[in-house]
Amino acid sequence: ALPLLEALACAHEMGVLHGDLKPSNVMLARDGLRLFDFGLGQPLKGLLNSLPRLSRKRIAAWTPRYAALELLNGESLTSASDIYGMGCILYELSSGLHPFSRLTAKQAKTMEQDKTLHKPARLPAHCWPALRIALAFDQDQRLIDARGLLNAFAMPRPGLLQRCWNRIAA
Repeated sequence: ALPLLEALACAHEMGVLHGDLKPSNVMLARDGLRLFDFGLGQPLKGLLNSLPRLSRKRIAAWTPRYAALELLNGESLTSASDIYGMGCILYELSSGLHPFSRLTAKQAKTMEQDKTLHKPARLPAHCWPALRIALAFDQDQRLIDARGLLNAFAMPRPGLLQRCWNRIAA
């Protein structure tokens, strides 16, 4: 999880959104982990010449089971959208199962599946509050960025995450 989170944090800090985080875009090589296929990526601000300029109004190529609700609703890609996809991957890595039984965020929200989401048995307890925040359906409740998620997984900071969790739960 840590190398994957480092890769996303690095991309975001360099001003690049991934746009289609899912398990098949992660590879483990002999010399480390690779996060690839930035084909739906875009810059946080302005233009980056090396990224494609797909019209997001004409093409919605997100992988539905890993796409944040706002993407499924036709809204713009944001770093919070990447955080949702990363949350799905991290949940799946620690449990072997997609967090919402392979439903899209829209389907899962309709069925209120987030209310039955439990900490995966193999996930360290200090990681659960951060992962739970990353899996929030509503973008304004995903109050953690890639670096914050990395820090939460690397070094527990229960006070900060508990305050975020309490704000969401209220």
